[in-house]
Amino acid sequence: MKFLLIYCHSNPKSFTKVVFDAILDTLVSLKASVQVVDLYGEKFDPVLMVDDAHRRRDLCSDPSTKKYRDMISEANHIVFIYPVWWHGFPAMLKGFIDRVITSDFVYSFKNRSKGSILPEGLMRNKKISCFYSLDAPYPIAMIDPGWLAIKYGLFRYCGFRHVKRYFRHNLKHLSENERAEWIQECRRIASNL
Repeated sequence: MKFLLIYCHSNPKSFTKVVFDAILDTLVSLKASVQVVDLYGEKFDPVLMVDDAHRRRDLCSDPSTKKYRDMISEANHIVFIYPVWWHGFPAMLKGFIDRVITSDFVYSFKNRSKGSILPEGLMRNKKISCFYSLDAPYPIAMIDPGWLAIKYGLFRYCGFRHVKRYFRHNLKHLSENERAEWIQECRRIASNL
C-alpha cells in the first residue's frame, strides 16, 4: 500500500501536528510506503490565478503542481490531516485542492456516460481518509455540513469510493488524558488503513 499524507496546519506545535506525527510514525513502523506533503512547511502557494494566460482548464498540466499530481497518482490511499475551521478545510488546504485536484486529472467530462450530467470520476481505485479535529460539540460534529460537501461534492465527485473520516470534537475542552486517548486511537486506526 502506498500512502500519501497531506498535512495542513500553520502551527508546528498544534494538536493536529501530534496527530500527524502519530499517523506517520505508525505507518513507517509498519514499513508502509509513505510520501508526505506539509503544505505550510513547503510554503505551498494556495492562490489560484486564472486569467487569459492561465486558464482553469489548463491546471491539469501546470508544472508548479506536477509533483503533487504525481504523488496523488502513485498513492493508493490519501490521508488528509487538518483542523476544521468554519466547517471546512483551512484556506491553505482549500487552495491546494483548487490548484491540484483538477479537471482531466481527477475527473473528466470527456468520457462520461451518455445522458449523465456528472463527470467521470477518475480516482475510483483510491481511498481517502480524513483525520481532523474541531471545537464543536458532538451533535454538530456528527452532522457537519462541511464534511458532507467535502465527501460528496469533492471526493465522490472525483470518483473516490472509499472515503472515511475520523475526528475528535470539543478539542478545547479535552483533558490531557482524553488527548492521549485520541492519539492512541489514531495510531490504532492508522495501523488498519
